[in-house]
Amino acid sequence: MTSGLGRDIREVFEEVGVHYSISRSGEVTTSGEYLDWEPNSQVTKPFIREYFLECYFVYNTNVQNGDVVQFLPSGELEGGDKYLVMNKTPSIFENEIIDYAGVLYKVNVSGELHRPSGEAAWPTQTYHKEVTFQKIADEVPALQTEPLFGGELEFEEELALLGIEKQDLYVPSEYNVQALDRYYTASGEYYMVESVKQRRFIGVDVVILSEDTR
Repeated sequence: MTSGLGRDIREVFEEVGVHYSISRSGEVTTSGEYLDWEPNSQVTKPFIREYFLECYFVYNTNVQNGDVVQFLPSGELEGGDKYLVMNKTPSIFENEIIDYAGVLYKVNVSGELHRPSGEAAWPTQTYHKEVTFQKIADEVPALQTEPLFGGELEFEEELALLGIEKQDLYVPSEYNVQALDRYYTASGEYYMVESVKQRRFIGVDVVILSEDTR
């Protein structure tokens, strides 16, 4: 049985929280759930404040790590921002779960995932061998940014100004991104996957990108 406290918290979230949908494996469902959120405590860094949220889910939430939640138009969050669920930790009271504390990363890119096909093309104009690709997935949601570990990111920057330096891509593990894949953003940039860190987060991979000149 679930404690009355968990149900009470759920009722409070329904009154004052944010309604959201859940996307998993490209399928979007209206959760019927509400969450409570607040800005990340590192408020001195505007990028962190903009792209990272701390939140609480109800005790019987259907959310899983790696899901993408979209805030449905409501109050100050009107506009339907999407967030990647990075973490979900249960809060325990009298040996029962009363809610889940979570961390959300804002989705700021979407793109196609391509993989080398193993075949090669020889254009007659250049006679240089070119890698051919096959599309693995489209509309892959992610957070793309400069590396966040090491203090490089001190202020918010437009992605268009980030140049060709290496980038971090936080992407749901379900897309199974692999080294040498190509990530083709909706805005037209091509990136090559240099490596994939699969053990930093549950349900989310950290992908290292560089300019793709293949």
